Amino acid sequence: MTSGTGERGHDADRPLPEFFVRWRSEWGETAADWTPTDYLNQQTAIGATIAAGWLFNPTTVRYRGGVFLAERFAAPNVDEWFEQYPDESSRIESVVNTVALYDYFTNCDTDPYEDALPGLAADIGVCWRGILTARYPDLTIHVEVSDGTGAGDYGPSVTFWTEPKQN
Repeated sequence: MTSGTGERGHDADRPLPEFFVRWRSEWGETAADWTPTDYLNQQTAIGATIAAGWLFNPTTVRYRGGVFLAERFAAPNVDEWFEQYPDESSRIESVVNTVALYDYFTNCDTDPYEDALPGLAADIGVCWRGILTARYPDLTIHVEVSDGTGAGDYGPSVTFWTEPKQN
């Protein structure tokens, strides 16, 4: 399943991740109203939460009329893409900017979090659209989120591409 926007979280029906529900149940009745932000109130969560800022608010580079994630950007690689597809800058941006969440967790067992990863991709997509729209007001920002269930998918992913705004 692919969503063009990655929207979620607009209402109270947003599902809680299973790992959080299990963790909260270990605390008994006093934790019945805890939310996922309460999960962050652990010493071991501080560093990962700070580092997640780079995931939700990535550094970007403008190059050859496009916008690219800085940590995935290499001018020679992008130039090679432009040689192959000179009139398809949006396609090039989309390919270079695709992030598969499993790539962030190559040293981790993701099994306990599989139900929550598509939602994480959706949340990243919402953040990227908002941040990139504010950062590049002269461009139309397109964000695509995949829940990773399609044939050939490598788990949940998110990407973006840009187009000049039409007046």
